[in-house]
Amino acid sequence: MEKTRIQVYAEPILKRRIELAAAKRDMPVTEYCLAAIVQRLAEDEVLEARQVVIDVEREQTEALVPTLRALHDSILIRRHGTLIDTDTTLEKVRRERGDELLNSLR
Repeated sequence: MEKTRIQVYAEPILKRRIELAAAKRDMPVTEYCLAAIVQRLAEDEVLEARQVVIDVEREQTEALVPTLRALHDSILIRRHGTLIDTDTTLEKVRRERGDELLNSLR
């Protein structure tokens, strides 16, 4: 896919806030800014939203539930009854990284 460059000029404090926000999400600044622009384009209905439709019958879904429960139980047994809460762990690490970045500015 061919890419072209976009330049955005911002005040130094805004630039730093963008860098901190990107770091908080563990993303490069370019990726963070591009995601924000794409989101705004979608909100402004300039960007065509892709919709994925998965045609699944209710019976198929209900048949999967016992299989998923058995898989969940086997994972719990393998992990000795504990699951890793990745969302909480990642949020904690991102918060710590953001704090370190803020402290390095002082």
